[in-house]
Amino acid sequence: MELRQLRHLIAVVEHGSFSRAAEAVHLTQPALSRSIQALESEVGAAVLERNRGAIVPTDIGHLLLTHARLLDTVTRDLDRDIALTRGLELGELRIGVGPYGGSALVGPPIGQLNFAHPGLRLKTILAPWQELPDRARARDVDIIVVELSQVQQMEDFAVQGLTEHAMVPVCRPRHPLTLMASPTLADVFGYPVAGPSLTPAFASVLQDLLPAHLRAQQQKRGLLAVECDLSGMLKDVLRHSHAISLMPAFMVAAEVAAGQLVCLPGVELGLRVRFGCAWLKAAPCPPSPRASWNCWPSTTAAWRPWLSLCPEGLLFHDKFGFTQRRTAMSRYRL
Repeated sequence: MELRQLRHLIAVVEHGSFSRAAEAVHLTQPALSRSIQALESEVGAAVLERNRGAIVPTDIGHLLLTHARLLDTVTRDLDRDIALTRGLELGELRIGVGPYGGSALVGPPIGQLNFAHPGLRLKTILAPWQELPDRARARDVDIIVVELSQVQQMEDFAVQGLTEHAMVPVCRPRHPLTLMASPTLADVFGYPVAGPSLTPAFASVLQDLLPAHLRAQQQKRGLLAVECDLSGMLKDVLRHSHAISLMPAFMVAAEVAAGQLVCLPGVELGLRVRFGCAWLKAAPCPPSPRASWNCWPSTTAAWRPWLSLCPEGLLFHDKFGFTQRRTAMSRYRL
């Protein structure tokens, strides 16, 4: 039994057909079929069967899949660890980010890491926040940047929080709310709310924030009139409608400075959000010969110095090893 055959089994089950699986593993369909047949000959039983036209694993197939996925993950970890141990120039760091707040945070630290280690391959993978933990478990990414409430209850993840941010109401200039001297929460939530898909915890908090006379109405039609996980598209929605959104100020700093959006002053929501970085506790990251470069620590838990992004600035290590702080957020003060 070969790992290659087990990977072929994984591909067939994940893609649901021999043709799509063959394309994914760069084989002809007959060659893939022969590989599966050889595997069945090894175990002395069928590993796949058709059920109402779908290809599904048999009981033996399920058993093989469980071990095959584990072996595949361990083997990929080993290959990557060997490359990392040989030096940073052979390494790759894969960062999973959501299309909302995470993608707005990672640019500066990725730039600093690239500046310090141009030979290190950096790959950002954009995915819905709901998928990011599973992408990390599948070793598609090494580290994920998310709103912390999304992963804090997951026991297999370690987390490092970044600075907490207050949520502020955001709308277009000359919105009717901007003409009010002191808009209230009832005024704000009288307009359609646009935002990303909400975690159950945040949806509950937001529901409690609504004035009593609006709660029943919002429960009937939903909290969000426009649900959009892409921050750029969401800002376009605000610019062309009466909708409002609740965002950390840093996410709209450039648009506010350009006069494209405004943050409503004097409206205290009492909502705060904290983004952070998370990684699998069990994911290995072996010492590198160049681990003295603190931007690339020798263990997963020590990735924290690279992730020291905060509203006051970025912490990073220069080529002489001195920690410096570069102001990165002064332009965000509104």
